[in-house]
Parts: sequence; C-alpha cells; structure tokens
Amino acid sequence: MPHCQEPPSVPPTAPRNRREPEEPPRSWWWHVLDFLELSSPEGRWGVGLVLGLLVIGFWPLVLLAVLDVSGTPRKVLVALGPASICLGFAALILICGYRYGEALRWSRRQTWGMAVLFLGLGLLGGLGLWLSEG
Repeated sequence: MPHCQEPPSVPPTAPRNRREPEEPPRSWWWHVLDFLELSSPEGRWGVGLVLGLLVIGFWPLVLLAVLDVSGTPRKVLVALGPASICLGFAALILICGYRYGEALRWSRRQTWGMAVLFLGLGLLGGLGLWLSEG
C-alpha cells in the first residue's frame, strides 16, 4: 500500500492591512544624531545641557570679541570669562550628581564639594584676570 503524502500546507494568509503612510525622509542632522545615539529623549536632554553650558560659559568672551570696549567694562568681561565657564561646570556637576549620582557612586558631599571647587576656581581665575588687566 503506497504511503500517502499530505499536500504541503499553505500558510494562512494574513489579512491585508491598510498601508501606513511612509515616514518622510529624515534630514542629515537626524542621521548624525542616530549615529551618535543622541536621538532618544535622554540624548537630546544631554545635548541641550551641553549647549546650555557653552552659552552660560562663553557669553562674556563672545561679547568681548564682538564689542570694542576698554577700561572697566573690558576688565569685567575678561574676569567673567573663567568665572562663568566654571559656574557652568559647577551647574553641570550638580545636575549630573543629583541625576546620576548613584550610578557614578558620588555622594551628595562629593557632588557639592566638586561644585564648590569649580566655583572657587572660577572666582580665583576671575579675580586674577581682573587684577592683571590694566
């Protein structure tokens, strides 16, 4: 008696869904952010934090480069340069310390200590440049 073979089973066809509209092509900037793994909300927050740090830190030096000032206004802008950069770093340390302190194994005391260290460096650097401008 010949062995009967069953016909090959045909996979069930899935019901046809409506085609979703295709996403518009992404710009080159989004491709860069994807490559750097910065396209997530957390990555965008980090990029914003760094750009904010640059704005906070370097506005006096940009203003000094743009304006033609002398005398006391020049001394103030020159002295604010390192002070504002260190203030930005202190803010970055506080934000990262409070947000990621456990993962970085930083205590609150270490976080505040580093922030105060940067504030002190900025103030001493600003004072030194204030006194040397003359």
